[in-house]
Amino acid sequence: MTSLGVSAYFRHLDVAEEVCATAREDGFTMLFGSLHVPEEPDGDFRARMQRVGSLAQDAGLGLVVDISGPSLAAVGLDVGTAGTMREWGVSALRVDYGLSDEEIVALSRSIPIWFNASTATAGDFERLVGMGMRTEGIGISHNFYPKPWTGLSDDFLDAQTRMFHDLGFTVQAWVPGDGLRRIPLGFGLPTLERHRDVHPVAAALDLRRAGIDDVFVGDPSLSERTRRAWRAWALEDVVELEVELTAPVPQPVAERLTVLDRNRTDDAAAMVRLEGARAALADVTIPAGPTVGRALGSVTVDNDAAGRYKGEIAIQRRDLPADATVNVVGHVVARDHDLLSRIIPGQRVRLRLR
Repeated sequence: MTSLGVSAYFRHLDVAEEVCATAREDGFTMLFGSLHVPEEPDGDFRARMQRVGSLAQDAGLGLVVDISGPSLAAVGLDVGTAGTMREWGVSALRVDYGLSDEEIVALSRSIPIWFNASTATAGDFERLVGMGMRTEGIGISHNFYPKPWTGLSDDFLDAQTRMFHDLGFTVQAWVPGDGLRRIPLGFGLPTLERHRDVHPVAAALDLRRAGIDDVFVGDPSLSERTRRAWRAWALEDVVELEVELTAPVPQPVAERLTVLDRNRTDDAAAMVRLEGARAALADVTIPAGPTVGRALGSVTVDNDAAGRYKGEIAIQRRDLPADATVNVVGHVVARDHDLLSRIIPGQRVRLRLR
């Protein structure tokens, strides 16, 4: 992995303090803020930004701030003095719109800059480098899209990302949060439209597998349960699924259900098969029942009638019929269903019982 980032908007200083206090333990190394959110309240914008910069420094987070042409004036700066932000804890500025080529080149000489990967072209870079733009610390960052149905398609994301990779840059993109969502719309801040209401970890897995290097959460926070799942993925490369048991199981089975395991490398189309369970439960008696239909998300344990498959623990990726050799003992909570299709061969998996 390269970098994971979280957002802290100057409107929500209380949330920013909470996010920064736990960012490192959640696997984040970067922080994002914006100087051009029209809905931010009036007041001392400069002081709020400096406070977030101080929080980032204290937490050991690199802070990237989104700017537009007019927004520097909101903190009493201009292109010539923008480098002052480095003293406030700002690591880089993401330039979006309203800046001329000459202003971008001037900015690059005082502070690293990030470009909008969703709108920039290879020709833009050739032109700016020819004008003397400094390339140290350059970042390439896709947009996020607050308004429903305005997010990118996978094909466009892939094409833009490949272009910047070919130029030698790393590329960043966004997943929505599921805690406090950013005003004024509150519909999430994804790069890909199909991620708007998807589990943030599932969206992050998609982006990483699409070649995105740096994944940021666009909204101000994650819910507490998603933070746990994010930590498992970010720090352990584990997909954690929350499970509710619906039937009694022998104690050894209950204990095995919570053991870190992995999906078999011969990945089944219809289910996630936990590799180590059969051997671990080979000597355990597992009576039949309940042997009912296996809905999407069902957690199953093969019973004594399954012969050498006895003890296999699986999570269903789609609806399957009842099988007299398979006990349905629980289900993955609905919010985590998004993760099931993202579990690849060999992926480490942990079930967390409610």
